Amino acid sequence: MRLRESYLVDADILYAYLNPTDWLHEEATKVVSMIKDVKLKAYITPIIVLELAVVIKRDLSEKTMLKLYEELKKIGLKTIPVDENVVKTAFDYLKRGMGIFDSFHAAVAKHNNLVIISTDHKYDEMGLKRLDPRSF
Repeated sequence: MRLRESYLVDADILYAYLNPTDWLHEEATKVVSMIKDVKLKAYITPIIVLELAVVIKRDLSEKTMLKLYEELKKIGLKTIPVDENVVKTAFDYLKRGMGIFDSFHAAVAKHNNLVIISTDHKYDEMGLKRLDPRSF
């Protein structure tokens, strides 16, 4: 496991951390603990926050969704903005068959040389560096 790099934490990890019934909750909790202990230099984007808000409101509750930002601040994740170059690259990933949110996450990771912490193998197919949270 390479821990000297910087990481983009995918929404699946944060969702699993916030949802104790999720199949990935234990592994996600390990990842979040490492971020809180400053053992991982980890980032999110506004797009990841948007994806989480949509999924949490749909799957859990609006009340939980409204607490999302506070929870993310407690973790200590830094936010990377999305600029025009990222948007262009995201649309390139969309053309290659990635989903909307994953395309933006992939583009941010590519432009910022970040390893994506995720269980999603689509990132591998696009030639991006990915670290599975189950390897922690």
